Amino acid sequence: MKTEYDFKKRSFFSIGPHLLGLIFIAVGFFTLVSPLFMAGNESITKAILVGSVAIVVGGMVITSYAGTFFDFTNKRYKIYYALVGYKFGQWKTLPPLQLVKVFPYTFKGDMTPNGINPTPTVKFTRYIVALYGDQPKPVVSLEYENKNDALEGGKIISNETKATFNIQLS
Repeated sequence: MKTEYDFKKRSFFSIGPHLLGLIFIAVGFFTLVSPLFMAGNESITKAILVGSVAIVVGGMVITSYAGTFFDFTNKRYKIYYALVGYKFGQWKTLPPLQLVKVFPYTFKGDMTPNGINPTPTVKFTRYIVALYGDQPKPVVSLEYENKNDALEGGKIISNETKATFNIQLS
């Protein structure tokens, strides 16, 4: 049995900060190699400095993400923000859970909003794993993009906390 569960909310290729990090890295590499095929008065030192800084910043952006870490042994959890492997956040006591509920959440959104071109509005579905104690409001809720990941995460948390596992996917 697992005594920990780490929910990471990240997506490398979606529109957002991780895509920006990949762009920074690509620009950094382009800047590093640009003196080889572009004529000009720019110094190689400047290209190396600017390219290296862009790659480092891009790497930092790519390694950043949000998440929730559960420590079932010590009955606590931490909602965190990770940057270069270090997780910033405060531990909170995990109250006794009675119910772990998985359900879909569907909403309308734009595919690629860029403010210039018309973009199609489509329906997105996310899967919520809500953890309930003795109150009607969830203690913590986790949002997954994939149904199977949500079911797996909910099952792990349910097993570790001995809470009832409720699936409402219809």
